[in-house]
Amino acid sequence: MAAYNASDVADLLRQIGAHDQLLADAYVYGTVTELQSESRKIASLHKSGLLRPDDELGDYRITAELKRMLNRLMRKQSSYRQLSDMGKVIDTLDDMVKDYRLSVQSNQQDDAEYYLDQLDDLLYEAKDNLNVSLENMHHAISSQFGFVSTLSAKVRENERALAYAQKLLTELQQVDPETCYEWADWACPSDFARKISGFVYWFNQTLPRLRFIIDNMRLSLFRLRRDEKQASLLRNMARYLHQHPEFEISDSLFEDEQLPQALKFAPPMPLKSYVDTRNSEIETPLVALVQALRKPAQSSRIVEREVSDLDVTALQEFVIDHDYFEEQTEHLFEQVIKHGMPISALQFWENALKSWINEEQLIEPTDWVELVFSSYCKLTNDQQDAIDIKPKGALVSGTTDNYTYSDVVVLLR
Repeated sequence: MAAYNASDVADLLRQIGAHDQLLADAYVYGTVTELQSESRKIASLHKSGLLRPDDELGDYRITAELKRMLNRLMRKQSSYRQLSDMGKVIDTLDDMVKDYRLSVQSNQQDDAEYYLDQLDDLLYEAKDNLNVSLENMHHAISSQFGFVSTLSAKVRENERALAYAQKLLTELQQVDPETCYEWADWACPSDFARKISGFVYWFNQTLPRLRFIIDNMRLSLFRLRRDEKQASLLRNMARYLHQHPEFEISDSLFEDEQLPQALKFAPPMPLKSYVDTRNSEIETPLVALVQALRKPAQSSRIVEREVSDLDVTALQEFVIDHDYFEEQTEHLFEQVIKHGMPISALQFWENALKSWINEEQLIEPTDWVELVFSSYCKLTNDQQDAIDIKPKGALVSGTTDNYTYSDVVVLLR
């Protein structure tokens, strides 16, 4: 506990007490919305790590650690499964999805709501725990493992964090998030489908972020090892100088009888670790030294271009075949624009069927309706702004927005 300051802990507790109603609403109702009057409070709680952004923009919810503590204090029934790795999380989610689907299909609304809340808590807890782990690793790299002081300890912490991050990446790469879409492969509510798609999107965004952290860890480990090697060399040099005092300059050197007379009365030598570029006296020799240190420019050898003969074949004419019924769809659109009246695709098919048979052209009504619809989709934006289609169909049983279309009506907007 020596690494923490008691005043910082007291400030955090005071912040929890000052915003008790806001945190209570986030715990009871799941989320709180960032209003104009509470934007500063929510920003402060987010900075302190008590609130985190939700999937929806502007919504915030309490962190998994705080919610777990409140669940334990309020004696609330929470998930008994332990989140050890992402594979077990996927298995747990699969069980909850099955329970939720059976509850919805059997019209057990209370049970379905319970399983949906459990699913939401598990998804958010898994994302929050992994986000906190990634943030901690990123903070450790940014601060150069400032929670330890010695270079050897920094290297050990970096190696340990790199091993953990690589193992975590290996575990996450074994999970295929696209299979999670099978959980929503039924007439499920939109809230449930949005939670599943949000989890898959977050998972796909997490892997590149983790790879970026691993690359930074490797670079940080290389720098720390280099600094440790340089520090070791400096320590060895200092130890050697302490063991050999003959390399030290004595303070009474000017009284030494063996010292030449010219050096006894000589002025002190100014020692500098850099070149004073403002001194014009050393400009000429300094320029000569820089020019001598420069590497001579090596001219690249010019490669001669190879010459070869080009055989030109005669141009061939291609005959473009026009599709007969695509021209008929264009004729249908022309009739709508010309007369300004809506025309049914099936009605146009019935009227033109006799002339088509005379020309030995025949198409089924279902294929004709699909061709009219596809031809409309191929129109330009300006053409679609002028012409509109109204499908006629019936709702597919068991779905909410799926229809079977039997006819389309072409009309002007």
